[in-house]
Amino acid sequence: MPLGRHLMKTLLLACLVIAALFALGCTSAPAVPAEPTPSLAPEVVNFEVLDLNAEDFGDMPAPTATPEPTPTPIPFSYYAPTVNMTYEELVGSTDDMSVKARELLKDGFPDPKTYYIIVDKQWQVVLVYLRIDDGTKLGKPDLTQPVRYMLCSTGNPNKEYGHETTSGIWQIGVPKERFYQFVNLEAAQYLTLIHSRTYFHSVLYDKAKDLRSLVKESYDNLGTKASHACIRLTVPDARWMWYNIGYGTTCEIRDGDPSDTVTGTIRAQLKLPPSIEGIKLTAGTAPWTDNWQIEDVLHVLPYKYQAAPLPDLGDGEEDTPPPIDTSTVPTVTDTPAPVTDTPPPADTPSGGW
Repeated sequence: MPLGRHLMKTLLLACLVIAALFALGCTSAPAVPAEPTPSLAPEVVNFEVLDLNAEDFGDMPAPTATPEPTPTPIPFSYYAPTVNMTYEELVGSTDDMSVKARELLKDGFPDPKTYYIIVDKQWQVVLVYLRIDDGTKLGKPDLTQPVRYMLCSTGNPNKEYGHETTSGIWQIGVPKERFYQFVNLEAAQYLTLIHSRTYFHSVLYDKAKDLRSLVKESYDNLGTKASHACIRLTVPDARWMWYNIGYGTTCEIRDGDPSDTVTGTIRAQLKLPPSIEGIKLTAGTAPWTDNWQIEDVLHVLPYKYQAAPLPDLGDGEEDTPPPIDTSTVPTVTDTPAPVTDTPPPADTPSGGW
């Protein structure tokens, strides 16, 4: 028995020693402290300070000035868009030929003090400017602000039933017609009454609302005296007048001067394409390349209806023009010139009426 107890104690002691050794092996080794990283000394940078008051500062080059922007010149076609139009557009029509004027114009017109119209019979042009409201009834044109240039035909007294378009300063009347049949069985688009029985209107047709009946000579003779007394225009120009010129707008019809090279330079550039024999026109198919839209017209003056008097047929029945206030009438040399070419005076038409 003593021997057995001794063995038991020996085994127990051995187990304790083994357990102690095992526990000692599972513990982590102590961390080794890291060596400190040596810090770098800051680098000293020397800057040379420029003394703006030093004597040698005056040798530095002066800064380059920003150049003024060069304005883009306005092309002549901006004021005369018809020079870039096709023959079809100049004599055709939109698809509203049968719509009444009271429906198309129901929203009214711009203020009658917006524009000032000049018709020059010598050069056969219509010039529209912004108007200067100088406190007078008729105002005067702002010759630095052109709006539209148009080729036209005024009255030719050498034609049957024709006579000279009366000169004077007028206020545009109320009557307007979309497609009007004259008593002599010819017709025109976009009638705007100037005074008495003298109108702005388009080239002629043998029958209202029938584009196939176009009178080609009335287009060919634009730029010459060829009408009974009215002012003939291309269809786009007559349409512009119809929508943009309200009753009460000042319209000056002047004789003009053959030595007025300023207005002549405008006339020289109003060149339209030649007519096309036998062209087949259909309402609504002609392009619209004009520089304005009907929906953009300002509506200040309300629409009014008044029956259109018969156009002047050369019977001599004319209103006496109102006295001209010479203080408001520009001299012909005041017309601004966009170009330098000088054309010959307008010729007498070779055909048409």
